[in-house]
Amino acid sequence: MKKMNLSILLFVFLSLSFNVFAAQINSSSYKQNVIVSTGGENITSSSYNMGVAIGIINRIINSTSYINKLGFFHLLLLANDQPCTSANQCEGGFCCGSLCKSSACPGPPRAPSGGGGAAASGGGGGGGIGNISSLAEKEKPRGKDFSVSSKLIKEELKLGLEKTITIKVKNTGDVQLRFDLSVETVRDFMSLSATSFTLESNEEKEIIAKIIGRKIGSYLGEIKFSADGMSKSVIIIIDVESEQALFDAKIDIPTAYEEVEAGNELKSQITLINVGTAAQVDVIVTYLVKDKRGNIIYESSETFAVEKQKSYVKSIKIPKGIKPDDYLAVIEVRYENQFAVSSEIFRVVEAKKFVMPPIPKSRSVFAVALVILVAFVFLCMYLLTPPNFFKKLLVRSKKK
Repeated sequence: MKKMNLSILLFVFLSLSFNVFAAQINSSSYKQNVIVSTGGENITSSSYNMGVAIGIINRIINSTSYINKLGFFHLLLLANDQPCTSANQCEGGFCCGSLCKSSACPGPPRAPSGGGGAAASGGGGGGGIGNISSLAEKEKPRGKDFSVSSKLIKEELKLGLEKTITIKVKNTGDVQLRFDLSVETVRDFMSLSATSFTLESNEEKEIIAKIIGRKIGSYLGEIKFSADGMSKSVIIIIDVESEQALFDAKIDIPTAYEEVEAGNELKSQITLINVGTAAQVDVIVTYLVKDKRGNIIYESSETFAVEKQKSYVKSIKIPKGIKPDDYLAVIEVRYENQFAVSSEIFRVVEAKKFVMPPIPKSRSVFAVALVILVAFVFLCMYLLTPPNFFKKLLVRSKKK
């Protein structure tokens, strides 16, 4: 009996020796000897090597750091009426309604064909639904909008000369738009290549604006784009100076003063540069603030002796009562019959009103209680103090 058992064990050992083999897992960090069953495979990457025992390989997961091969043993097919998820699991070759079957799965029921009254009625119903859907699509509001390539254009030119600029307008909505363009305040200095046109959805048009330096000074205006009740504007600033100017002028408004409340001060950095003569000369500097309609809401002048360059900070008191809007700060430098100009835009905003935050009810009750308590303490002290106490105390302090 013992010999028979030893024979069986020897037979099993020999059988397994044909189905297994040794493998070594190694990397720069570790080494490991393992036994891998038949069907195993070495998996390698830049980080490690690994041997795994698998049956049917059905997926490989990999990245720059690792490679994994996944699989499972599928030994027996499922009999009819056993739960399944796919046809290849079933012995009969069909998985119908999550159960294995040996015949093809029944198809969906066919819709009844033509001609009957019910069919006609159904067709009518379908037509009604289609009409309602089409009507809803027609009544759905369609978007409309447009864009303009620039929000602000500033040009400096000599007296009598001209420049051309290009402005692009695009219909960004999904309906046709008719555009009307107009130039405000600076019509004497600017003309447009087109003032009325139509754009289809996503269509774009270039507008050529020609600017002519007709008169010395700084001017603020705008181009208005109107289409189907919508309106957008491009601010236009034009600085025109003498053809031969011996001075260069520059006004810079710090970021902190790009918005200022009416009644407050506007501060700017002024720079005057003598570019025409080495001698010291007297120049007249005029400070102006203009609105979009060309009205002057502030004006003052002063004289400086300038040899090479002069820089200083200028404060301008913005009048109270002017409405919030864009305004133009201007300096004009005059030497004999020559003019240099410079300008910067800023915005007047509404004054911020201080509002006392409401006192919570709990705090107000506490304050009233505290006042009452203090008054009660003083009353008690007054009533409990002997007559002439304070008078005697004062006499004693004088004797000391």
